[in-house]
Amino acid sequence: MGEIITGRVDKVVEEGDCAVGWGNEGLYVLSTPAILGNMERVCVDLMTPRLAPGEMTVGVDVHLAHLAPTPMGDLVTFEVVLDRDGRDIAVRFTATDSRGTVVSRGTHKRAVIDRDRFLARLAAT
Repeated sequence: MGEIITGRVDKVVEEGDCAVGWGNEGLYVLSTPAILGNMERVCVDLMTPRLAPGEMTVGVDVHLAHLAPTPMGDLVTFEVVLDRDGRDIAVRFTATDSRGTVVSRGTHKRAVIDRDRFLARLAAT
């Protein structure tokens, strides 16, 4: 076990977070991509101040269960626990709605990388 880092963010579900934006007509509920994106945002925000200059983190694996619908306008709490072991970061996450229902949970892996080297590789493709 490495350095344990925890974080929590509350977010109101907005139209841009909803499944309707992913082709699900009339479905104004929190989308699975929005769950993943918000969880990743929490991870990035927690890790950025802990990185050396020129480093960044990227996602490399995710297992996400979307367990319950959350309507637009509801408040969702995203909680993450990061376990950093050198360049590897293991993440456990939970999203809970305003009624205390677990909306989503899962695991995620991130890696600490050199930003310039990554961008150079990307430009070479």
